[in-house]
Amino acid sequence: MTKRFDEEVLVERDAGMPAAFEWRGRRYEVADVIGKWRIEGQWWSDGRDREYWRVEARGGAVWDLYFDRQRDRWHMERLWD
Repeated sequence: MTKRFDEEVLVERDAGMPAAFEWRGRRYEVADVIGKWRIEGQWWSDGRDREYWRVEARGGAVWDLYFDRQRDRWHMERLWD
């Protein structure tokens, strides 16, 4: 089951990959990067250009994070439980 949030987060990177992130005042350390993909928008669409990361945080929860290149911000989109 998943829960969708799409809220802004602060992300710390190590060697280009998310190493930790802060969401709702709590810090989560990344234990494993499960996957990475990119969505590029076209000029006729919403123009979004996002780099997605599926990560497992310490404790076992799986999160989908993305970097919005247009806005230069990180977001937590989804929590898998």
